[in-house]
Amino acid sequence: MDSLGAEFSDLFKTLPPIKRSELTKVVEKLFQVSSNFTSEPTTPAKQWEEFKEISTLVEKVRAIESGHSMCRTLPDRKNAIKPFLAWMSDLGAVINGVEVADFGPQGLGLRVSKELKEGEEVIRIPQKAMMSVDTAKSSSIGTLIERDPLLQTMPNVVLAVHLLIERNSPASIWEPYINTLPHTYTTVLYFTPEQLEQLKGSPAMEDALKQYKFVARQYAYFYRLFANTLLKDYLTYDEYRWAVSTVMTRQNLVPGRDSGTPVNSLIPFWDMANHDHGQLSTDYDPAGLATTCLAQRDFSVGQQFTIFYGVRANCDLLIHNGFVFADNQTDCLTVRLGVAKTDPLATTRLALLERLGVNSQKFYLRRTEEPLDRKLVAFLRVLQMEQNVIQEHQDMEEEEALKLLDIETVNPLDAKVMQYMITRAALLLRAYPTTLEQDQTFLKESKDSIALLSCQLRLYEKRILVSTVAYCEQKLKQLQEAAE
Repeated sequence: MDSLGAEFSDLFKTLPPIKRSELTKVVEKLFQVSSNFTSEPTTPAKQWEEFKEISTLVEKVRAIESGHSMCRTLPDRKNAIKPFLAWMSDLGAVINGVEVADFGPQGLGLRVSKELKEGEEVIRIPQKAMMSVDTAKSSSIGTLIERDPLLQTMPNVVLAVHLLIERNSPASIWEPYINTLPHTYTTVLYFTPEQLEQLKGSPAMEDALKQYKFVARQYAYFYRLFANTLLKDYLTYDEYRWAVSTVMTRQNLVPGRDSGTPVNSLIPFWDMANHDHGQLSTDYDPAGLATTCLAQRDFSVGQQFTIFYGVRANCDLLIHNGFVFADNQTDCLTVRLGVAKTDPLATTRLALLERLGVNSQKFYLRRTEEPLDRKLVAFLRVLQMEQNVIQEHQDMEEEEALKLLDIETVNPLDAKVMQYMITRAALLLRAYPTTLEQDQTFLKESKDSIALLSCQLRLYEKRILVSTVAYCEQKLKQLQEAAE
């Protein structure tokens, strides 16, 4: 196509004035609804109602914008690998014993091409190949970052906007890298309302709805900010959620170019490594100005080369990375508990909890033989106390009072604590719309990849709750036998 033809074709991509006017009205409404921070919905039902309103507006936006994005279409990922590797080599990257390969449902990853020993350096990516908050500040949006309050406080958003602009810059040095990025993701931003509803009962639901709301608000914010610039033709909701999802699933903290302070960065090639349980094996070489990745264990030829993303629950992995890890040995379930405002002893209970360092209302049930978190045990012990017992603990020496955090030290209140947790876990299990058996059947039969992720998450969370009940029942039995 000649340049005149290309320009003519692009004219059809830009939004006609009537549609632009219609879109602006919907975006204004979206901004208002998603900026409702003064009266945040407090119950799951109200949060869901708010989400439905936001989601309806987002779908209207997507319908109006459909077919009108000026954003550069990304090529087939596999075809982009060869020029990408050549680009990496030119910049001084060193790749030792791994190659890009397709791992089916996991997408592209790294396959071992020669025997690797634990601790051996496998990947070395120079700083000049990375996209970061620093490179954003020295790019065409540098002055915007300096004066915009949202960009000043949210480095991940800076990186997303930077990526979107570089994707459409004719002379971007990162074009070979951007061409290798996925075209779509399985983060919650891509879930339909029906798919999100399958997270009901899971602590992930609230986090998912919040993230959806924040990203909708950010899109509306930038739509207004770029309204009188050429950028408005490149910023659609779909392109923005793509950029946000790319950053969420791939960003890492790397020492900055000048200050050395860690900044949010995208690390080409290294970010193709998928997750497995193990140990952190990525470091930064300040002398060589490069990120290095070592083999976290011995690898044989043909195996997938993996890295450990860190200690994270499956809930967190689903929300921020778009996957659930079956063998997640550090998995845990968030449980929200608090002292009721109507409790006549609320003030004294809270004072004792503060002395113990238990300030949060978020506690964790772990996927371990000992599922109860020490702060959870202390909270439950305090919750069961009469006023005189609370006072006794306030008057104790600190070392003695802190024994409330010790799970191994048997407390006279522990039978009540175990009974409380048995009841609570049973209630949490009933909050899910499906049973454990139904989830197991669904896993075998469903072909919907996103629905499968939600199902896996529910299944692993329920197993934690079931094992918590079994643990507490066993403890209760031991306590009762000891008391006889």
